[in-house]
Amino acid sequence: MNAVFILLLSLLLSLPVQAQSDLVKNSQTVRRTFAEYDEEILYFGKRNQYFTVRTLLKNGSLFRVDSYQILPQTLPNGFPLDSLSRIFRFGPTKIMYLTGKPYITCEYKDDVLHGPFMVFYEDGSIKRKEYYRNGRMTQSACFTADGTKEACAPFYQSAQFLGKPTDLSAYMKQKLGPLVDGERIRRVTATLAINEIGQVTGIGVLLNTNVSENAKMPEAVTYVQQVIRNMPEWTPEKLNWKPAFNDGKATASTCVLTVFRVYGSLQYNMFYRL
Repeated sequence: MNAVFILLLSLLLSLPVQAQSDLVKNSQTVRRTFAEYDEEILYFGKRNQYFTVRTLLKNGSLFRVDSYQILPQTLPNGFPLDSLSRIFRFGPTKIMYLTGKPYITCEYKDDVLHGPFMVFYEDGSIKRKEYYRNGRMTQSACFTADGTKEACAPFYQSAQFLGKPTDLSAYMKQKLGPLVDGERIRRVTATLAINEIGQVTGIGVLLNTNVSENAKMPEAVTYVQQVIRNMPEWTPEKLNWKPAFNDGKATASTCVLTVFRVYGSLQYNMFYRL
C-alpha cells in the first residue's frame, strides 16, 4: 500500500468544512479538488439532512464512500449545536483497495458502528467478519488468506505509552509544575505525532493563558516541546511509545497530552487518535 492509500485510509472524518483548493456546487452535489484526491458530496433527504462523501483517486477510481447525517442547529430541547457537533456518521461506509476491490464495508448509526463490519483480502476472500450493535461488538470471526479461522486481534489498536504512569506523573510535576501554575498558565495541551516505530516526530502545543501573559507564549511553547523531547527512556533502549496498529500494520497516530491543575494539584491525561 502506498502513501496515498495510507493517507486516505486515515481520513476517518471527511467533512465539507475542511480546507479545499477548489469547490464547485451544482444543485445538491458539491465537488472538491485536493492535491492527491477528489471528493463528491451528494446531499439528499427532505431537508438535505443526509449526505454521502465519495473519495476519488486522481485516476477517477473510487477509493471510499462515507455516509453522514446533519442534525438541526437546535435540538428539540433547545440545546444549540455547533457546525461540527451537527454532523455524525449514519449509513454505509465502504473503503476500496487501490485495485478497486472492496477492503472494508460497514454500517454506522448515530455515529457508532451498528451492523456488519467486514474486511476483505485483496482477492475478495473474507479476512474479518464482525457484527456491532450500537457501537458494541457482538460477534467476531477472522480468517487467514486460505480461509482458516484464526483468533481476532482488535482491528485498530491505539498507540500506547510504555512507561509507568507514576514515572510520567513525577516527570510532569517536576518539569511543568512551575509553568502550569493555574493562574498565569492554566492548561497545556501538547499534540504528539507518533510514527510507525513509536518515535515522536512532531509536537504541537497550545496554552490556556492569562491574556496579559500572551507575549511570553512562544518561550513557553518551546519549553514544553523541549520537556517532551527530553523525556527519558523509561525502559532502557526502548522508545517510550508503542505505535498504533491498523489491521495488523503499524501506522502513524497522535497522542494528545493535557496538563492542568485541579484544586492546586497538577494533573495530566492522555488520549490517542489516528
